[in-house]
Amino acid sequence: MRFPVPIAFAAILAIATSTFAQDAVSDVDKAAKETTHVTTKVVKTTARGTKKATKKTASTAGHAVKKTGQGVKKGVEDVGHEAKKASTTSPDAPK
Repeated sequence: MRFPVPIAFAAILAIATSTFAQDAVSDVDKAAKETTHVTTKVVKTTARGTKKATKKTASTAGHAVKKTGQGVKKGVEDVGHEAKKASTTSPDAPK
């Protein structure tokens, strides 16, 4: 009656292999879900950071444009003032 022992051993080995495979699949599934969760959080954080950076850049650019415009306006006014001054103080200025 040595015949049932190898069959029983083979059955136990098959069940153990199946259990091990299911455990490995379960671990891979958990890892995939955790990776998805972490990736989602990173994407949200990156999107928020990008949005803040865009707003900050737009604000800074707006201030720079405003300052440049004020500088140009002042420069034009100064040139106009100096031109008027030069035209009235030159010796051949019409009176």
